[in-house]
Amino acid sequence: MKEIIITENESNQRLDRFLGKLMPHASKGFLQKMLRKKRIKLNGQKSEPNTMITPGDKIQIYFSEETILGFRQSDNAEINTSRTAPLDILFEDEDLLVLNKPAELLTQPDKTGEASIIDLAVLYLTEKGDYNPIENLTFTPACANRLDKNTTGIVLVPKNFPTLQQVNEAIREDATQKIYFAMVLGEPPETGEIVGYLKKDVTTNTVTFSETQTSDKDKKAELSYQNLGSRSGYSLLKIALATGRSHQIRVQLAAMGYPILGDPKYGNRRLNIRLYEDFGIKSQLLHSARFTLTPMKRTFTAPLPLAFEKILRSFGFKPTLTMEI
Repeated sequence: MKEIIITENESNQRLDRFLGKLMPHASKGFLQKMLRKKRIKLNGQKSEPNTMITPGDKIQIYFSEETILGFRQSDNAEINTSRTAPLDILFEDEDLLVLNKPAELLTQPDKTGEASIIDLAVLYLTEKGDYNPIENLTFTPACANRLDKNTTGIVLVPKNFPTLQQVNEAIREDATQKIYFAMVLGEPPETGEIVGYLKKDVTTNTVTFSETQTSDKDKKAELSYQNLGSRSGYSLLKIALATGRSHQIRVQLAAMGYPILGDPKYGNRRLNIRLYEDFGIKSQLLHSARFTLTPMKRTFTAPLPLAFEKILRSFGFKPTLTMEI
């Protein structure tokens, strides 16, 4: 028998969800059966799957250590730390780590096996002593928001489960304010709003935009922008993101005829080639510059990447414009 004492990082969640995280290779049906048969107990008693667990609760699991280890085997995966660049830390306290993600770095791991910013963040927090993977049975620091691989800027990494819940709730309830800067082809009106629906093709990892909903799977997407200035057919936009959809800003601007410079999927191919030849730019000039968590009364800002500033200066813009956010 193995007994687990619930800590703050495991509390305030359903018993069955905790067990699913603890033993990810055990099916939901199997775990519910073990609860019914009292092979798993909460505080020595038979409990329902939807029982909320709190700090100090004791869970008794009447499995062998080998069986539990088999159900937890995914936890043995090694952290990919092949990228050696140091983390650009914008803010840190005992609950939250806020990072400035560079281009060409994934937010979280995918099937390619490339290093991601969360891999590096977990390693940093482990070495610093803020996270102990042995003591934290079901909680691992994770990114609360995601940026595309070649989008730069703010990524939030809660250090514990209560903070992760707070941040996730703020994002889910749209109690956030997100400001981006983008360099686009064309000269949009001084201000504008783009509202419509996005449909993602998971096989090609591309998204299409339409002004009307075409199916139940379409997701509503909304943003507004301010044109901070245009030079020689190019414009610098300040974008307020009302929803957070995959590829949203890139797709919506491209659909309106204002593709983001350097965007390999939705941008202008000839222009992108010229940008690479002249400036070495091979990713979209899209940057998450400000993120406000309204319920927590916290705002974080991230300076533009040097490559973005270089492009602005070459087109006659003053990078200080972007700091007026």
